[in-house]
Amino acid sequence: MRAGGLLQAVVVVLAGCGPDVGALSGADDVETDDAVATAEGALTESSRAGLWFPLQSGNTWVYESTQGSTRTVRLGAMSAGSAELTGLLPASAWVGVSSAASPTLMRWDAAQKEWLSWLRFGVASSTWSLGTAPCTGARYRRSATGVTVVTPAGAFVDTRTISVEQVPHPTALCTPPAISELTFAAGVGLVAFRTGRGERFALRSATVDGKPVPAAAGAVTATLTLDKASYTNTPNTIRCVTTPCPGNERTAVAKVAFTVANGSASSQTWSFRTGCQLEVELVSASGLVVKRLSDDRVCTMALTSVTLAPGQRRTWSAELPLADRDGLQLDGSYIARARLIPSSNPGAAPVASSAFTVRIAQ
Repeated sequence: MRAGGLLQAVVVVLAGCGPDVGALSGADDVETDDAVATAEGALTESSRAGLWFPLQSGNTWVYESTQGSTRTVRLGAMSAGSAELTGLLPASAWVGVSSAASPTLMRWDAAQKEWLSWLRFGVASSTWSLGTAPCTGARYRRSATGVTVVTPAGAFVDTRTISVEQVPHPTALCTPPAISELTFAAGVGLVAFRTGRGERFALRSATVDGKPVPAAAGAVTATLTLDKASYTNTPNTIRCVTTPCPGNERTAVAKVAFTVANGSASSQTWSFRTGCQLEVELVSASGLVVKRLSDDRVCTMALTSVTLAPGQRRTWSAELPLADRDGLQLDGSYIARARLIPSSNPGAAPVASSAFTVRIAQ
């Protein structure tokens, strides 16, 4: 065989062994029922898989365990929205996000030759399976939401943890699974995990979308401050038999201050399509975004920009009534999450979070 013919044959063989990247865009989360699908559709922005598992070639995470071992997880070259993941599972795996199921990280199954739902970042009550055979099958579920996790790379708030339970064998012991628990932080990715043998790994350092974690000295940083740590909503106690009816309901208002500081050696500029430059989300303990600053805001149609010279900082202020989109007063523990919303590369814009509680007075 001529050299050219041999090379062509090798290419054909390799293509047959790899994932069908063309099928990824239409891959669906087939195990998601209608109710969950509706909820996940409403959570697309805050629960998209690419936010919780950033997919960019070269992303690298380094972990250390309580037993002194280290593990490095990497994403290889991207291809049509998918990338080869190494270091986490016993063998490399192709992962990606489908436009038909954006809150779900898909994984290529070479044996079945299809993309399967692997990790869901949507509704907190979601449970799903990846195979039902004893020992090789596994049941997945969201086991924690909104918990602060402390690692050598820093403290991460508002994390989401997914637990993996191996399908047992009726008569024999199974080899422990590679992974039994994974914890993710938005914009960072996997910050902690536990193996099937009980060894716990925590993030020591990472390079995510070209940025170091923890942030290098002199980086652009953001902080979010609330005027209170706890708020009280007062419900309406007046009952009327005619209309209009006066009410005495008082909904607390959270005043937030979002500060961006440029500690780098060069000026930083963010450009915006409108006069609105800041977004603030209120996230419940279940991971649901119950309120956004943009819900009740009209933005002027004007191109704007902000430039911070080295050493400069700027603070954006906003007020949010502590009621959901339907006007129902909030009650419980929440996370306020703020970020700039520039017109280009919004995923790289500064983000900060702050926890608070609100109760309804009795």
